[in-house]
Amino acid sequence: MRNETVHSDITVVGGGLAGVCAAVAAARLGRKVALVQNRPVLGGNSSSEVRVWVCGATAHGTNRYARETGIMGEMFVENQYRNPDGNPYLWDMIVLETVLAEPNLSLYLNTDVHEVEADGEEEARQIRSVTGWMMGSERRIRFESPIFLDCTGDGLVGFLAGAKYRLGREARHEFGEAWAPEVADDITLGSTLLFYTKDAGHPVKFVPPSFAKDITQTPIPLKRVIRSGDSGCHYWWIEWGGELDTVHDNERIRDELSAVIYGIWDYIKNSGQFDADHMTLEWVGSIPGKREYRRFLGDYTLTQNDILAQEPFEDRVAFGGWSIDLHPPQGMYATESGSKHLHADGNYHIPFRSLYSANVSNLLFAGRNISATHVAFGTTRVMATCQLPAVREACQRARLFVRAIGADLQGACGPHCPGS
Repeated sequence: MRNETVHSDITVVGGGLAGVCAAVAAARLGRKVALVQNRPVLGGNSSSEVRVWVCGATAHGTNRYARETGIMGEMFVENQYRNPDGNPYLWDMIVLETVLAEPNLSLYLNTDVHEVEADGEEEARQIRSVTGWMMGSERRIRFESPIFLDCTGDGLVGFLAGAKYRLGREARHEFGEAWAPEVADDITLGSTLLFYTKDAGHPVKFVPPSFAKDITQTPIPLKRVIRSGDSGCHYWWIEWGGELDTVHDNERIRDELSAVIYGIWDYIKNSGQFDADHMTLEWVGSIPGKREYRRFLGDYTLTQNDILAQEPFEDRVAFGGWSIDLHPPQGMYATESGSKHLHADGNYHIPFRSLYSANVSNLLFAGRNISATHVAFGTTRVMATCQLPAVREACQRARLFVRAIGADLQGACGPHCPGS
């Protein structure tokens, strides 16, 4: 076993698209960055381990000209050129290559951060270090830096540092949100497992495992769309766990989702209702794609009303355009529709005040854990919006990074700067 200490200007914990874009943006400004990811691949829910499509401001064409640019845009274009068939492993490669291209950025894969050293009073906390275990290498690594970014999604770093957060749904009266419940609760959006299929070109039989769910005993066949030719995110509605704790009940949620996947496939293959004789399973996910957990409190909490009004915050640093997209707590077992959508009339803005902790002085965040209500989170949570920087806003946000660590602004925007 080896103990190590890594010193950098900025430590980014979480290698989903939010963490990747934040780390690359800081590195391009000349900052020394450590990017720490607890999985063997980057990309989070978009990676080959989970395979969720990357959605954002275009809202599947509702906002035709609103696609993200900046670092996310670079990866979009590269993926279109090199990966027109949407191979998930090639997407992994593109995201990894984007990170490895930055000489100021050091990548630590398979490194699970679960220790945080922080001090100070409740209203003035400061992180000193985070420590992770690099699985398979027996390396215990302590990361020290003036600035930390929690891009973990679940928000473990901020939680361990004592950052204020919310979990669940706010009451309607708190922010005057029409879509909020009358009484606050701890309900969140659930998690999803996906599966992919292919035509084998010859008859393939399927014998379901003993743990497969008999979906004919559930509302699924009546309330959800099942087609033999669909796979991947067509089955986004295989969702469950919103009434549980999506972190601490993660294993239970995964087992239930897995049982339903094999039950759906048994239904497709063996019910006689589908043309699926030659179809076979190509891939079944094993890691639930989480939608929601902790949302940190910044100096500003983004709300439903801000989204709909497209509030032009003076400190706006990002935009979004996905609908407010909320799902029933029962997920795939709900008798109501799998989701309900509320579209703003165009794009909305996200202020910088929602991207840093109100009480931990050197903690910023990006991704689904930013300072937003549960209702507003229904749109900010999608991955292309989670990555945050875009065109000129990317430079503005990056300059705020530089100011935060007390560096000289002169020459901060280098050859990769998308605008100033």
